[in-house]
Amino acid sequence: MKKITFLLLALSLNLCLQLPLSAQSFEAFDSYLAKEVHEGRLVGVHGMVFQEGKLVYNQAHGQRDRESKDPLRGDELYFIQSMTKPIVSVALMTLYEEGKFQLDDPVSNYLPEYANLQVVNDPTVGSSAGTHPAPSPITIRQVLSHTSGMSHGISSMTYDKEIWNGIILNGKIKTLEERTTALAKMPLAFDPGIKWNYSFSPDVVGRLVEVLSGKDLSTYLQEEIFAPLEMKNSGYNLTEEQKKRVKVVYSFAADQSLQRALAQPKTSENTLFAGVNALFTSTADYLRFAEMMLNQGEWNGKRILKPETVALMTQDHTQNIRYRLSTKDTYTRLGNGIVTDALGTLNLEPGHGFGLGFAVVQQPKKANRNNSAKGEYFWSGANSTHFFINPEKKLVVVFMTQVASVGSPNPYGFYFGNELRNSIYKGLK
Repeated sequence: MKKITFLLLALSLNLCLQLPLSAQSFEAFDSYLAKEVHEGRLVGVHGMVFQEGKLVYNQAHGQRDRESKDPLRGDELYFIQSMTKPIVSVALMTLYEEGKFQLDDPVSNYLPEYANLQVVNDPTVGSSAGTHPAPSPITIRQVLSHTSGMSHGISSMTYDKEIWNGIILNGKIKTLEERTTALAKMPLAFDPGIKWNYSFSPDVVGRLVEVLSGKDLSTYLQEEIFAPLEMKNSGYNLTEEQKKRVKVVYSFAADQSLQRALAQPKTSENTLFAGVNALFTSTADYLRFAEMMLNQGEWNGKRILKPETVALMTQDHTQNIRYRLSTKDTYTRLGNGIVTDALGTLNLEPGHGFGLGFAVVQQPKKANRNNSAKGEYFWSGANSTHFFINPEKKLVVVFMTQVASVGSPNPYGFYFGNELRNSIYKGLK
């Protein structure tokens, strides 16, 4: 066992030599990544840091595939799960800039199936409690900010189990149009606009992109986001060469050891171009996307969004919700920015707001982000991927690994994101 541990550490150190540190101020971050691999919480991890117009850190530690002993080289592709959501939100906002819609337009103006929605009377009981008509239509602003009353099907709330069975386990759903049509037939979990609830609404965002542009979401992302940003390793389906670079997904067993996950992401012949998840990308590709946001919508001379649109997306849009958690409420931290509340729903962590596709740090102290600044925006993915953008520090950080946290026990749900920030901010000037 000692010999295996030594070999893993040696491999990690060897990779550090292959990818030289460009800024000694990020030694704490590098040590953190190496430690996670060495102590068995991660099999492999890639971190990139961009600050003040320069790539100042680029390191890979560990292995792409532990079973084949294939090392991480820094060009791997990752199934980024919910880090798909910000990209799809940006795609819709490019159409906003073209005047295709207004944020407070009812979704039903463009997706008629979302007219006359019902709401469950008590989501903790489920649809058996009966329903009532939604008091107002859901708006595009609400589906972008998770305040539409929709849910995600992944919490412990009783009604979420019905959503999971009706949407996730529905083998007949093959396209985004079919999924959003099925979602429209299910009652909302809450009245629109009263509560932040992590939800399937980014699928509605993606479907709006399709209807407003006349193109499927995969094509629109490729033409309007990936091609201009030179994100050549991003998409819902991969080439044969790209498949060889996909990072293997691991999950925690009951004894907290990492095991190769039985279900690995499907890399080709995907037809459900989801807004909630399903994209593959590389660390470098996602960094370009985040650089564009940091640079107020422009990357390498190519403009994706106007500065005023980026500002709109990264400000809080949850001011009018009635049910907002305080630090005195009962909740359990689940991930960075997300908690499980007393209802069993996935709520917004105190100290945070939510923009149009991004969580936003509003009160760093209340948010347990003492090293962060007000206005930092971010999101993460269910395979333990993370990114955050700090406009004040002109900083972007991307953290890529593959450890499943949905459907399997993960004792480190918010640990990785917390330690990521702590180690990064130690090195900032």
